[in-house]
Amino acid sequence: MVKKEKSERNVFGFGGSFVASCDKVFDIMALGFLWILGSLPIITIGVSSAALYHAMIKCIKHNDGYISKEYFRSFLMNLRQGVILWVLTVAATLAMHLNIGILMKETDGYVGLFFICVYALVSVYILAMACYMFPALSRYEMSCGWLVKISIYMVVRYIGTTLALLLVVVCMGGIIWKFPMAMFFVPGPAAFIMSDFLERVLKKHEPEIQDLKEGGEEETGE
Repeated sequence: MVKKEKSERNVFGFGGSFVASCDKVFDIMALGFLWILGSLPIITIGVSSAALYHAMIKCIKHNDGYISKEYFRSFLMNLRQGVILWVLTVAATLAMHLNIGILMKETDGYVGLFFICVYALVSVYILAMACYMFPALSRYEMSCGWLVKISIYMVVRYIGTTLALLLVVVCMGGIIWKFPMAMFFVPGPAAFIMSDFLERVLKKHEPEIQDLKEGGEEETGE
């Protein structure tokens, strides 16, 4: 009986597992708010997503550092590349949707339907690339071109993970569409779930990225 009471005190007391879990939940929600704040200029959504992933892994998964400090540090570090990649992503997506709109108005029959389906699939592919691209930006020191290439590769190579990520994004979008106020509560948990899938993939490529960087340095030195 005494041991049971002691265990309950440890669970609910300061530093106990219950309090620690509550802290985790609060930090996850707070990161979601930071992501919204960083995304307000619209052009910085990609940078904000990279910073969200960095802080989620370091502070929530590894219990290292403060969420606000890590978020803004990553945000500033990846600002230029993140803006460039986000502009390219949005431009490519808009081009696909523009083509779909033109085809729906100007064409009919199976040929038009075929190309509409092609452009729609490319739009989904670009979304899937973005799911890998900005977390990779927060993790690897690579040029924009290499980040695009590795994202294209990962979408196909890890198709199961890709489908899981798209499912989370679609569910998040559906919840926000149905309940707009959920926008303030969904991003953090969604990023937490996605980070579980993404981390398994990104960890596998760390040695390859390191070898690539070292090879590039040697060639430059020569």
